[in-house]
Amino acid sequence: MTSSNAPLLEQAAYIDAVRILQDTEPLPPVEPPPALRPPTPPRTTASTTASIDLDSIGEAEARKIVSEEHRALGFRPPDGSLAAQAQAAAARHPEGSLIPPNEKALAEAAEADAVRVAGEMGGQPSYKMQHISVPDEASLVMSEEHSELGYRPPAGSLAAEAQSAAARHPEGEPGVEHPDPISLVEAAREDAERVAAEREPDTVPSINLHTITRLEAQQLESLEHKSLGYTPPSGSLAAQAQAAVARRGAQPVTKGSCSSSRHTELAAFLYSEEHRTLGYEPPPDNIAVVAQSLADQNAMDGGTRTLADAGV
Repeated sequence: MTSSNAPLLEQAAYIDAVRILQDTEPLPPVEPPPALRPPTPPRTTASTTASIDLDSIGEAEARKIVSEEHRALGFRPPDGSLAAQAQAAAARHPEGSLIPPNEKALAEAAEADAVRVAGEMGGQPSYKMQHISVPDEASLVMSEEHSELGYRPPAGSLAAEAQSAAARHPEGEPGVEHPDPISLVEAAREDAERVAAEREPDTVPSINLHTITRLEAQQLESLEHKSLGYTPPSGSLAAQAQAAVARRGAQPVTKGSCSSSRHTELAAFLYSEEHRTLGYEPPPDNIAVVAQSLADQNAMDGGTRTLADAGV
């Protein structure tokens, strides 16, 4: 038996394994020991830049750096910026390394480089505005960025961060000059450009734990085990999948319509989920069809058959 999750298992297992390895201490070294290669001459910067090994940068990491530096500067990072170097590195090795730098390190490096770039250009990075917004200013940024995007600015946008900052200090930061409305509008438009450029189909597969089958959960565990080199721990995607299958397997399969607020009818819920994800009627070997068959049998004889009884 299968589900719409089947094509996503391998990539999902790999991505979750990378996440676990990044969160595990101590981490395997991302950079070779300094003694193995000549030291890199330090760059002259306006501030200390976090150490990022460009050999570990893939397309995903480059996008993160470009995004953060673009937001910090208020304009597209120029040639010679860390963002430009990251893009060039990602073009050489788009997959990056198995253990890439974590997102916090990438963001810190991008912001530090934005300070350097802005200093060399005789200005200040615009991201500091997110720290001095008051409610009226935050509303202006939100309105302008919303208008430019055509949808509400997402988490991580300048508008969202301005609102968060305004909630923390509604009177602004003491002794700090507030940005003028024109600067706020320009910053909102620049950030809208950044957000729109990033908005693309999600490259990270999303596993639906409601519909994953027992066999798929086992395959996911095996794939993640292979990537990690050890049994996936609690909290891993594999462990969550196994737990979801076990919980669902204890529930008798019933028929009926699927409420948006309560999925009390398991067969209807599974069918709705699979039809939505696939975009067409689930095939005969799909978990949703199996669930409907079990529900029909239970309705006929008052049985309490479960998906676990069917090995699903």
